[in-house]
Amino acid sequence: MNTMTSTPPDRLKWILWLNTIAETMIAIGMFSMPASFFPGAADLSASIARAFAFAILAVAFISFSATAKGTSLGTLKNVVLILLVYHALQLIAQFVNGAMFPPMLVPPVVIHTVFTTLFAIYHLKLRRTGA
Repeated sequence: MNTMTSTPPDRLKWILWLNTIAETMIAIGMFSMPASFFPGAADLSASIARAFAFAILAVAFISFSATAKGTSLGTLKNVVLILLVYHALQLIAQFVNGAMFPPMLVPPVVIHTVFTTLFAIYHLKLRRTGA
C-alpha cells in the first residue's frame, strides 16, 4: 500500500510490529537468562522470570493479532488502547517499585516510556480518524 494514500492506522502499524518483536525478544531473554532480569530475587528469579516470559508472549500475541490486513478499525483501536494502558501501568509499576526497593532499573523505564508514548500517539491518530 502506498504510504501517501494509506490511512493513519495503516501507516502506524509499524508500532504494533515493533512491540511484537520487542516483547518476543524480551520474553526469550527472560526465559533463557532469568537471573539477568530479576537480579535481586536469587532463588525465585528463574521461576518468576519464566512466568513473566509467558505473560509477555501473550502481550506480543495481542500486538501481533492486530497487524493482520483485515483487522477492523474498531478492533485496532481497542488493541492499541489495551497496549497503551499496559505499557503505562508497567511504567508506573517501575516507579513504584523503584521507590520501594531502590535502585530503579532504567531499561524497563525506557522501554515502557517509549511504548507508552508511541501507543498514545497511535491512539490519538485513531481517534482523529474516527475509527
